[in-house]
Amino acid sequence: MTKLVGKVMWVVGASGAIGEGIARQLLDQGATVVASSRSIETKGPAIEGADLLNVDVSSMEAAIAAADEIVRRHGRLDGLVVTTTLPIFGDFLDLTDEDWGAVLGTKLMGSVRLTRAVVPHMAQSGGGSVVLLSGGGGKNPSLRHLPGSVANAGVNLLAQGLAKRFGPDKIRVNVVAPGPIESPRLEAIKKAKGPSVFTALGGAGQVEDVSEAVAFLLSEKAKYISGANISVDGGGRLADPA
Repeated sequence: MTKLVGKVMWVVGASGAIGEGIARQLLDQGATVVASSRSIETKGPAIEGADLLNVDVSSMEAAIAAADEIVRRHGRLDGLVVTTTLPIFGDFLDLTDEDWGAVLGTKLMGSVRLTRAVVPHMAQSGGGSVVLLSGGGGKNPSLRHLPGSVANAGVNLLAQGLAKRFGPDKIRVNVVAPGPIESPRLEAIKKAKGPSVFTALGGAGQVEDVSEAVAFLLSEKAKYISGANISVDGGGRLADPA
């Protein structure tokens, strides 16, 4: 399949299992892929065929510089995928202001900064697509990962607002909300909350279940979809969702 030939896609958070899987999926579908994380050039996965770029999502200046650099290298920027997350777990009374600030600054404000950095380029070239990843906790909060749940809820609402704001510029903004997906992150969740995974379809999903949903939303096959929230969770969620 080559649905994305000629498109330049930026995957942020590509050091994680899901981000790496998305980058590989987009490469398989013919896209030019820029894969980034805080230190992907030195510590991240070797994603053959991808252009690697270190980006600190806590900095607006870094986000803008990265978007400008992608356009300088590749001539355009058609899609953005934001998979950033920070697995800080704990009881509400034990979590500090610093814990909350770190999670919200990475997940929610990272999505804000990155989208703000790319939409001028997309608007200039006639449109584009943004896919933000949230999670089940955005609708059913996790007591052990409440900052992440609040950040996910914020991402869900942010995407709806951005879809309204940039629809006239032909920029689509959607959310993919994974449930339990086989990955090191799921193992950390099990360690924090217990080993059981409950979904209507049974067990955890695979990274490609998420990456295929993201690739669809980035493609022209989803040209009339914006402001949507697609749950990739097997019809259920963890007993105490992530």
